[in-house]
Amino acid sequence: MSPEEWTYLVVLLISIPIGFLFKKAGPGLKRWGAAAVGLGLTLFTCGPHTLHSLITILGTWALIQAQPCSCHALALAWTFSYLLFFRALSLLGLPTPTPFTNAVQLLLTLKLVSLASEVQDLHLAQRKEMASGFSKGPSLGLLPDVPSLMETLSYSYCYVGIMTGPFFRYRTYLDWLEQPFPGAVPSLRPLLRRAWPAPLFGLLFLLSSHLFPLEAVREDAFYARPLPARLFYMIPVFFAFRMRFYVAWIAAECGCIAAGFGAYPVAAKARAGGGPTLQCPPPSRSGGGREVTQDLAGPTTSGWPFP
Repeated sequence: MSPEEWTYLVVLLISIPIGFLFKKAGPGLKRWGAAAVGLGLTLFTCGPHTLHSLITILGTWALIQAQPCSCHALALAWTFSYLLFFRALSLLGLPTPTPFTNAVQLLLTLKLVSLASEVQDLHLAQRKEMASGFSKGPSLGLLPDVPSLMETLSYSYCYVGIMTGPFFRYRTYLDWLEQPFPGAVPSLRPLLRRAWPAPLFGLLFLLSSHLFPLEAVREDAFYARPLPARLFYMIPVFFAFRMRFYVAWIAAECGCIAAGFGAYPVAAKARAGGGPTLQCPPPSRSGGGREVTQDLAGPTTSGWPFP
């Protein structure tokens, strides 16, 4: 394994015990503690290149404040334009960012575009209320208010999925901060049930990458082999890639489960990454977690009940 892969693995594994610590914390400690951990990991892995993420956040927040009614399209144009500039730094003769900076920037682009979309939805809903002359109260899935700069920074640098995903909306992030009775959300048993394939995938990754190292394709001797042999070599190489990604996704998923991130009552009929689709009362303190499901279990999981 390369030093970068070891760093990724350590970051993912650290997020699991940290999740258990933050799970039962109050909203303030969750918000600023999770942001401090995420910012610390970003500074540790990205160094001065953290400035790219900060510039992207400040630019998006300025657009949201200036044009809330059309900030989605503006944020989309701004973040992807900066992403294009970010990917062309080496062509411009500027310092090339670390691979970790690239991962942070890609996830941050998704989060900020989504945040702008949520703010625009809130602004349009408020305009409809003003036009109709009466208030309908808080609507399902809408933000309670436009996030401040510090709230935007805390969401952007939240350690959950900061380098690997899963992506989550600001509304889901708020639901985690204000989660009622977090002790009713089970974590350990679902985490163990989800994590059990990871050692097998890790072993297969180490075995395949040892027998068919990627570095071999960079050697001149590799191109002296017959074409069928070279084509066959791509199969175990891509197999190793898949095993590596599976381990990373499972570890990131376990970090969410440990923190109770994305957990909603079963009656809310939550969608993966989208939050609840129905209003329902919060789970009771004595429910023992049997009313809770997790909708952010990972990039490929669509929500499943916890026993």
